[in-house]
Amino acid sequence: MRYIDLTLQVKKSNRVYKQAEVQLKKHIVMGHVGTHFDIYGEVQVPLEYMQTRGVLFDVSHIKDREITIDDVDLDYVKPGDFVMFRTGSIERHPYGSGLYFSSSTQFSWELIQELAMERVKFVGIDAPDLRKGKDHVEADKLFLKYGTFVIENLTNLSAIESQSVCKMLTMWHEDPEATGIKCRVVAVQPE
Repeated sequence: MRYIDLTLQVKKSNRVYKQAEVQLKKHIVMGHVGTHFDIYGEVQVPLEYMQTRGVLFDVSHIKDREITIDDVDLDYVKPGDFVMFRTGSIERHPYGSGLYFSSSTQFSWELIQELAMERVKFVGIDAPDLRKGKDHVEADKLFLKYGTFVIENLTNLSAIESQSVCKMLTMWHEDPEATGIKCRVVAVQPE
């Protein structure tokens, strides 16, 4: 078996880490640094989410428009999956840079709604968000209605073959005060 760590390791020298360190509620803000999912209200992640089937869609060639339902084949997706999208954002711009946060590829509302109705456990992206501004929160909350968590800032997605199936291991530590939950994400593939 080959284990691929998809968790972004953020150094203390990184701009995002430094900004989080000086915040009044540092403990809460740090949950949004690196690989994490946002949490709204009192939601607990079921333990069975720790091990899932994963499928990756490589949409890194799309840069000047939204990613739409026509760009992915949702026939590969099953309820309970961990669906990953390689947008190439983290490969094009370093995490913490202004371009990383401002120029990531956005997902269309149609794709977000269709994917939410698939009732997957996780949607993972190598970007800071599916949508910008208030739409970021709206998209996350829509997924949460269906029991899905959006994991942001994944890395090493290029090590997984597009539309191939792998086993996913996801670990997290819940905190009742947190609005962002740091997590560790590992893909397991046969050699």
